[in-house]
Amino acid sequence: MNDRGTERDRDARLAALDIARSFIVEAPAGSGKTELLLQRFLALLARVERPEAIVAMTFTRKAAGEIRDRILVALREAEAAPPAEPHLALTWRLARAALRRDAALGWNLIAHPARLQVHTIDALCLALSRQAPLTVKLGAMPRMIERAEALYVEAARAALDEAGAGEGAWQRLLDDLDNNADRLVGLLASLLAKREQWLRYLVTDDPTALRAALEDALAAEIEAELRALAEMFPRSSAHRLIELLRYAAGNLARNGEGHRLAVFLDDDALPSASDGLPRWQAIADWLLTKKGELRVQVNKNQGFFADGDIGSAGRETRKQAMEALLAELAAVPGLAAALHATRRLPPPRYDEAAWRFIAALLDVLPRVAARLELVFADVGSIDFNEATLIALRALSSSDAPSELLLALDLRIEHLLVDEYQDTSLAQRDLIEKLTAGWTPGDGRTLFVVGDPMQSIYRFRDADVGLFLDAQRRQRIGGVALEPLTLARNFRSQRALVEWVNRIFAQVSSASAPRRSAITFKAAVAARDPEPAPAVTLDVCRSEALEAETVVARIRAALAGDAQSIAILVRKRPDLAELLPALRSAEIPYAAVDLDRFSERQAMLDLASLAHALVQPADRAAWLATLRAPWCGLTLPDLFTLAGGCESGPLCEAIVGPRADELQSRLTSDGRARLARFSAAVAPALRDRGRVPLATMVRGAWLALGGPACVSESIDLDAAQRVLSLLAEHSAGADVADWPAFAAALEALYADQEIDPATRVRVMTLHRAKGLEFDVVVMPALARPAKRPDPELLLWRQRPAGLLLAPTSPTSVDRNDRDPIYAYLRALDAAEDASELARLLYVGCTRAKRSLHLTASLSVERDADGRSRWKHPARGSSLDALWAAVRDEASLPPEEPVAAAGSTTVSGVPLLRLPLAWRLRPPPSMQVAPTAEAQRGTEPVEFDWVRKTARQIGTVAHRLLRQIAEDGLDSWTLARVEAQHQRVARDLTALGFTGAEAAAAVEQVLASIRTMLADPRGRWLFDPGHADAHSEFAVTEWREGGFVHRVLDRTFVDADGTRWIIDFKLSRHEGAGVDAFLDNERERYRAQLESYAGAMRSLDARPIRLGLYFPLLGAWRDWPAPV
Repeated sequence: MNDRGTERDRDARLAALDIARSFIVEAPAGSGKTELLLQRFLALLARVERPEAIVAMTFTRKAAGEIRDRILVALREAEAAPPAEPHLALTWRLARAALRRDAALGWNLIAHPARLQVHTIDALCLALSRQAPLTVKLGAMPRMIERAEALYVEAARAALDEAGAGEGAWQRLLDDLDNNADRLVGLLASLLAKREQWLRYLVTDDPTALRAALEDALAAEIEAELRALAEMFPRSSAHRLIELLRYAAGNLARNGEGHRLAVFLDDDALPSASDGLPRWQAIADWLLTKKGELRVQVNKNQGFFADGDIGSAGRETRKQAMEALLAELAAVPGLAAALHATRRLPPPRYDEAAWRFIAALLDVLPRVAARLELVFADVGSIDFNEATLIALRALSSSDAPSELLLALDLRIEHLLVDEYQDTSLAQRDLIEKLTAGWTPGDGRTLFVVGDPMQSIYRFRDADVGLFLDAQRRQRIGGVALEPLTLARNFRSQRALVEWVNRIFAQVSSASAPRRSAITFKAAVAARDPEPAPAVTLDVCRSEALEAETVVARIRAALAGDAQSIAILVRKRPDLAELLPALRSAEIPYAAVDLDRFSERQAMLDLASLAHALVQPADRAAWLATLRAPWCGLTLPDLFTLAGGCESGPLCEAIVGPRADELQSRLTSDGRARLARFSAAVAPALRDRGRVPLATMVRGAWLALGGPACVSESIDLDAAQRVLSLLAEHSAGADVADWPAFAAALEALYADQEIDPATRVRVMTLHRAKGLEFDVVVMPALARPAKRPDPELLLWRQRPAGLLLAPTSPTSVDRNDRDPIYAYLRALDAAEDASELARLLYVGCTRAKRSLHLTASLSVERDADGRSRWKHPARGSSLDALWAAVRDEASLPPEEPVAAAGSTTVSGVPLLRLPLAWRLRPPPSMQVAPTAEAQRGTEPVEFDWVRKTARQIGTVAHRLLRQIAEDGLDSWTLARVEAQHQRVARDLTALGFTGAEAAAAVEQVLASIRTMLADPRGRWLFDPGHADAHSEFAVTEWREGGFVHRVLDRTFVDADGTRWIIDFKLSRHEGAGVDAFLDNERERYRAQLESYAGAMRSLDARPIRLGLYFPLLGAWRDWPAPV
């Protein structure tokens, strides 16, 4: 054991109990942070006059409850005999002293635990607002809501409606977003969720002064970067670099080349940091390859010409000197990366187009924020951000402390903050205001605890840089802090601690508060090693094999003496293969907030039934309802029924005058099934408007045999929750707001009561924070993450001010055109990568005894023809770990060759109740094979592109772009059906009415449904593709003018091929589909090949072109001509 580390750890823990001093404590995973916080609280209780003088803040209700419970347990156990363990004995002594104080002053804390002031920060903010209702003009106290997205959208739309789309600032924003009001509303709503970050800066009466301040902050950022870069250059190298620069610049100039190095002809020193950005970028391009690596050799392109050329005199000597200098620079840690980062530094000024966009936002955003306050007042609710803003206003005053702050100043003597690494800027401001006026020696203390390596909540605006800055400056606001660091890990066995130390020392980057990267600090193991392997890494050829491997690992752990096993994933879709495998293996598990009802087929069927009954004209809902197990019409019968109803509603086949005639066209099986279905549903259709909506739907569902169609008991709970939700959202015989109802359905999770005897837990890595398990399994490490959506505005707080950039003034999807926006997005990407490393650290450090990592990768051949694992997808968890763990992954086994003729292809089974089913008793479901639709022999017919078809295509393309932005995983059939009103609204705006509009809506939605069900269609939107864009605009200079093109979809596949895809909503009835598709390919060949020609100026990769037909699920592709 590391004796020096143990000694320093012991000294830090003892110092933390000195209640006369203020501290910032870095407490790594497993170091007993909560125990230390508890001991500090108990030590304070033994000295204060009132328990309310101590306030402890944390971030979750669970954490606050745990701290409060542990204080009470310690006080109760202090009346018993002291424990033997040293750290527990210390807690016992501190609790005994607190109990004596309790008895002396008559607190009786055990009987009155409410006097213990342990709160979440949000609860504290709400409590502060209650104490100053007049100051904050709040009126009646609102309730807190955790999900306010619908209110953000309502506020943004109300502000737009109030101003009118033609109003100046709004019109400017709409022009830059292709006049897409829904898009603008969505982007503004996302900004409202973070308004506490920007509101303080963007509410101004002087835009000119704001622009100057923003540009000053940008110039300071650039200067700081360049100054840091200049300091990295060894002094001995700087003089030689300038000399060689002048030599190369002279050679290039003498050869008649107007080169960027010409500016160095008269220089005798490295560029300054204040105005040297173009020079430094020229140096970076001169020294580095395109990939950002220092060159190894130089040639004429860098100004070192061959013998006989102009400027070749002394070439060999200079060339050798240059290559020696490059070798020296390569030995400087971080220099190449710093030079490469210089390339993306933006100019220190906004161009006029970008500033006009910002000016429009400066006008619009305060109005949207004000409208949100009115929305909050209407519904009597506020979100957590509003609570924080209210508390800050209550504590603020322009020239003097507020009355509330003065009152709190007399009451709060000791402030303890847990998980400080997860604070946001607004929360940091709150802590500073609560401690304003504290002076050294006045007896008041601030105690903050955290672990920068466990800061994983950037999506909640947590800024780990605040912890690092407080640690570096040794103060928060006006309170000086002494830094302490704990080192011992009491959770994990020694071999696990040593593995984590070794791996994350490589994974973590150097500490830099402005980049949210942390220097990893090795822990000292307090537990002895165990004989079993501490860490395993299983890499498999497929996700199915990976799921089998995980099941085997869990079975082995269950067969041993592991009392707790955790399966931890980065995101819910990572469990797509594993959860069914666990159920098949009959391994009981408890999934925490992972079983979403909206993804269970039984709930989707019930929602379709409700939609069909409420909106009888909705063909998609009726088709889904008729396909559901309680009816189970085959595809040929569905096609027959849909064709017979033509453009009319499908419910005509149930209660209409043509019902008998339409049903007679079906197969005998279809007629029998539809007759039974009609008998159950017809009463509900006749009773529309006479009984409550939820009652009507429930009656139809029971009559159809809905309960007999479920595969698991959880589906019955799902049905009950859906019906209850339907009752909440109904208005008479209709649903008041279908999008709101659909959003509420998406948010429904199974309320699973966790049996303490269930040893296997399944949860996300974020939820696992603060927990520990004997065995931890982290599967699906190679699955790529969804790319973040572009935002309307990006910002960064810096010591010199605010860095701010709007999206590109041309389109939110082409944001990288603006250099300032691109720079801030690059900072975002770097911080995301740093946080991913921390998230993996959190997962790995949950394990007490063993850790099992699994992934599935493709196999490739090296230059010698040997198999090796392909590098993980960029942005995946394994990508972050790969350099450190690659050697621990066993080489891939040779792929077994399948026997000829062994492959079989089968259709998706159609689950349906048997024809003999009756309401009582409900028999088991049967599986009927799907029948292939009959192909007719009619002559080939083509649906040529007309004006209406183009308009339908426009609406469909909007949905396809939305799918690309949201990611496939977030688009279920239920969500597609929920787009009915949106699509209808868009088509109405384009002039569609009546039956034509209904048919067009169905065509749009059918194209999306088909695409989502088609493997090729899903591949086009695979999140694993690189450099993927939808509606990607390319401008080319051709024949004396600009030619503008928009590519429906483009990406780079795993083989490095650039794909350009065009979506065609062409329809085709009857036979000759291949001939139709071949004809369409020739028809659009020239168009797509012109796209390829334009793209070649941007991308040198090989290009393939593809036509995808969403209505047909059909595809044609060919290589682009060179």
